[in-house]
Amino acid sequence: MTRDGTSTSSIAPIARAAVWLAVAAAVFIGAWYVIGVIEAASWDAGVRRAETSLALLLVTLGLVVVTGSRPLRNHIPRAKLGWPVFVLLCCVSLPALYTHSILFARRFESPHLNDIPLTTMAAARVLMSGENPYRAPVDPREESRAQGRNYDGFKYMPLMAVLYSPAALLHSDRAVIVINAILDALTAVLIVLIARSVSDPILAGFAVLLYLWLSIVPRQLFGPGVTDLAAVVPLLAAFWIGATRPMVSGLLVGVSLSMKLVPALAIAPILAPPLARWGHAEGRRFWAGLLCGFVPVMAYFAWSPADFLNNVLFFNVFRPVDSTSWMDGHPASWRLAATVLLVLVLAGGTLFRWTSQPSLRTRVVVMFALSVSLTLLGPVNHGNYQLWWIPWFAVVLAACFSRGPEDKLEVRSQKYEVRSADFAGGG
Repeated sequence: MTRDGTSTSSIAPIARAAVWLAVAAAVFIGAWYVIGVIEAASWDAGVRRAETSLALLLVTLGLVVVTGSRPLRNHIPRAKLGWPVFVLLCCVSLPALYTHSILFARRFESPHLNDIPLTTMAAARVLMSGENPYRAPVDPREESRAQGRNYDGFKYMPLMAVLYSPAALLHSDRAVIVINAILDALTAVLIVLIARSVSDPILAGFAVLLYLWLSIVPRQLFGPGVTDLAAVVPLLAAFWIGATRPMVSGLLVGVSLSMKLVPALAIAPILAPPLARWGHAEGRRFWAGLLCGFVPVMAYFAWSPADFLNNVLFFNVFRPVDSTSWMDGHPASWRLAATVLLVLVLAGGTLFRWTSQPSLRTRVVVMFALSVSLTLLGPVNHGNYQLWWIPWFAVVLAACFSRGPEDKLEVRSQKYEVRSADFAGGG
């Protein structure tokens, strides 16, 4: 007992939780700073961006290993979200939300879009006229013509043009900003849902705070108006719903692939069921859903295979290295080696998922690592590519500082697997 009559046994857990949350907050603040460095290292700073991104990846993986050890995880306190903490998190999020709204209002008043949304709107108008956007010259950039090939068609998937078709119909750059604001809000909500499922409520709040406080997100979405979140949001939703709705999860993965091949091409195998369950009902449902979502891609490929492959595949395969990449100024053999390494990394992630039963937390870590690898080992590393891994990174940090396995998503997944096994076995 203390002098005021308070039990020391009741004070110790509170003090331990406070220290643990302080360490977690410090790590989140450090991550915010490092991502700011990555954002600042843009053109003519590819080496610095790559070094910082690689350091962030390695430190995060080390943190996952350290905090994932059983002795340490058993001593992690369970942080309960009381009203005072909830109010505090809301107050801390207000400046970030204010920054998002200010940037939104400023760019809504005076849009200044880059080639990504502009070519997407041009492709949408071509698509709505009944023509083929992969055959029409919707991308007049010099980069698309530099290699003497037919690279002036649409560079993304058909559903990307469909999503931004309201902006194309209205001939409104501001509509692009509105669509991106909706995608921004959906991403924040999905980060909360996923992080809450693999961590504690307070840490889920930290995860979404990190996302909201990152200036690179609103600057990319509301400045040049990049469209990358259109492919990321379905992947986040697929992971969230995949525990109990494999067909819906597969459909969302197919939708992401029909928006943009990357990062979905790297993430899709991690969201798919392992090889041992491909013949089960859940495996068949996942792949049936994915094929349904992928139908638009197959239709436009069948329409004009050469034009489709030129603009979607060969443009990226033969795309020249620019100054945002660490390979800028080095021999072509460096790029070849990086490409081979990237293929090996993606194949390794796929093999790990399909031949094992990794936990949901581990799968999030793998998706984060694969997304960062895409930016590090590709010929360009533009600012919008960082949006591929930032949502997964926020969830990974939340999972690192959570005790687990008291997460609803894991329990839902386990219950669904038991039901599927009983059904397959005739029980």
